[in-house]
Amino acid sequence: MISFDEWVTVMRKDERKYSESLLFATLLTLAGGLQDAYSYAARGQVFVNALTGNVVLLGLSFVSGDFYLIFRYLRQIIAFALGVYVSGRIIFSRRHFFGIHWRRFILLGEGAALVIVGFLPHTYDALANFLMATACGIQVNTFQKFADINFATTMCVGNVRTIMHNLAGYHHNRRSIHKHKSRTVFYIVFIFLVGASLGGFFLPIIGLRTIWISALFLFLAFVLLRFEEEEEEES
Repeated sequence: MISFDEWVTVMRKDERKYSESLLFATLLTLAGGLQDAYSYAARGQVFVNALTGNVVLLGLSFVSGDFYLIFRYLRQIIAFALGVYVSGRIIFSRRHFFGIHWRRFILLGEGAALVIVGFLPHTYDALANFLMATACGIQVNTFQKFADINFATTMCVGNVRTIMHNLAGYHHNRRSIHKHKSRTVFYIVFIFLVGASLGGFFLPIIGLRTIWISALFLFLAFVLLRFEEEEEEES
């Protein structure tokens, strides 16, 4: 049986950094898929990662004059935007926080938000969705590139575009780089599906605390980044 260290090596392949490895992207994508399934199935049928859908629903709410729905969808959009802004401020500063590298600090904050969500009862679904949408904005803005490929770990629309665009490129010129990108991002979409399925599987078992599994994936990603820092310090 393959050991954990050997599995990590396989997932990293020739990539120089854990933060750009397929293993790291897998953990973030599992967390993202589970969050979306959790918010929809357990927190009032809201997709916290679907910004475009929330904008469309906000427009429809304006037309119908339903102020409750207007506030509901506007709140989600603001939460996502806030997450992007907060992560942007941290990224531009590129400093350590309490002795923690900024990337690990972001993962720690995102994971902490999800842990809090798991404690919130249904009467606080609005707050839970706000925290998750903020965490989504943080994640999607902070971790955008893995090795030589750009893809999202919290949504699939752009990823499907990347898959088919590179598949068309491969069929056109047979360049292996297109084949590699298409396969890799297809894998990421599949992992997102796995994350969503995990959410659906555990919800009947542990209920609202299912989101802690997503926080666990983020913690494992946090540990990987610590490995990366140790290797950089040794070199």
